[in-house]
Amino acid sequence: MSHHLDLIIKNGTVVDGTNSLKKVVDIGIRDEKIAAIGNIDPVSECKIIDASGYIVTPGFLDIHSHSDFFSLVHPESESKIYDGVTTEICGNCGISAFPLRGQLLENRKKGFSKFGLEIDWQNACDFFHRLNQVPSSMNRGFLVGHGNIRSSVLGYEDRDPDKRELTNMEAELRDAMESGAFGMSSGLVYPSGCYAKAPELIELCKIVNKYNGIYATHIRNEGDEIEAALSETVNIAITSSVRTLISHIKTWGEQNWGKIGWVEELLKDARSKGTDISCDRYPYIASATDLDIILPNWVYEGGVMEERKKLKDPLTREQIVNDMMQVNERPGFWESIMISSVFNDKKKQYEGLTVAEIAKTLKIPPLELVLDLLCEEECKVSALFFGMSEENLDKILNWDFVMIGSDSSLRSTTGILNYGKPHPRCYGTFSRVIRKYVNEKKIISLEEAIHKMTGMPAQKVGLKERGILREGFFADITIFDQNMIRDQATYSTPHKYSTGIEYVIVNGELTLENGKHTGVLNGKILRRQTT
Repeated sequence: MSHHLDLIIKNGTVVDGTNSLKKVVDIGIRDEKIAAIGNIDPVSECKIIDASGYIVTPGFLDIHSHSDFFSLVHPESESKIYDGVTTEICGNCGISAFPLRGQLLENRKKGFSKFGLEIDWQNACDFFHRLNQVPSSMNRGFLVGHGNIRSSVLGYEDRDPDKRELTNMEAELRDAMESGAFGMSSGLVYPSGCYAKAPELIELCKIVNKYNGIYATHIRNEGDEIEAALSETVNIAITSSVRTLISHIKTWGEQNWGKIGWVEELLKDARSKGTDISCDRYPYIASATDLDIILPNWVYEGGVMEERKKLKDPLTREQIVNDMMQVNERPGFWESIMISSVFNDKKKQYEGLTVAEIAKTLKIPPLELVLDLLCEEECKVSALFFGMSEENLDKILNWDFVMIGSDSSLRSTTGILNYGKPHPRCYGTFSRVIRKYVNEKKIISLEEAIHKMTGMPAQKVGLKERGILREGFFADITIFDQNMIRDQATYSTPHKYSTGIEYVIVNGELTLENGKHTGVLNGKILRRQTT
């Protein structure tokens, strides 16, 4: 069995990604594939990893990632590799690297210029061409953002597309799908996705379904109006027949924690009737997004320039304040929002502090502080929102239709991507699930956890020959010490790599060896199989 192998993993406890019981078995790798699984006799010229006492799993698959642009900035992708991730699906929440036209293109050029990234593409084909010129240490697949499609055709206008515009949107979608996108994502809380109504989404999802792609959605409301938002998504899934993935499922805000049972029932009911609907979730109780998410939707209309004008104009600002009063008065609201990063360097000292803390120091009302800050920072402020229940998280991780996704972009502890106080999920998502929810709280078994990180997401996206340890499949493999694996990133010191993962193999090449990144860049750009 051992002739012509490049690498043998001996005596490891294999958890193969299918949710079947772990067993001690050897794995032989030839070129980029798994060539043998069984009892393999070592050959002298073959490299051997003695994995005695270690867990051997498929490389983790991050189904909810945002590394679309940073993948061009930082090929090593350490934050992901040290966390055991070998493949990520980018382009979630309606925000992707393509298409980019009009004002959207200008916004992205401006936003990423500080990272030295020149955006010289507009469509999927040109983006993939650009990606091909930058090697990476991991595999990546991409979704096309509905927000991108809508902004490219309609700008930031709050209205329905007319017939011609809808045809143009459909053409953008087909173009992305034919270039190899795995599906479409939506972000129905962000401009311009928040202006889209269900019929528009249904028409587009019918096309996604024709290509057998998936529809991943950041639903319209995850808190007070979650019932309507989830029902809308289930309706879109049923009407268009599209395979659906609900992003970072949660019930946000303490007043909504009790809705978790209703959420579970709704999803189980839809599934029992044959709708392919599942969810992803990260193992933390804070979310992270743009600070201006708390503003009323009408403020975003017309794009960032218009948004700033409205924030500066005293009359419009008064209207914003009036619209937001009911939110403001909720006790603990401003204490639950922490500034994560600012665009310009002048307000760096705010990073890591809550809105309440900063407002108290400056002796101004919290909302005034937020509106001023957005104005000064060109509406580019990231924040963490602490609004979820630990008890609900335990329940959600246990649902058999929930997989693990970090909802983060790659970051690094050195260089240009070591900025701000990002959400610790950028660094620790997968190791944290194993440390906290398998080892400590025993919410799920190791086999279930690995299935939720490998085989289940691979099947959902339709990835061929990945996500499972099987002969003939690609050799994406993560090897770790179950007792030593830990997420080191915290909210106050987030820039820390996970520890306890000893080896990561990407397409047959050792990318992490003895816990250290080898600098190998053997990742592939994955595309939906068009056959």
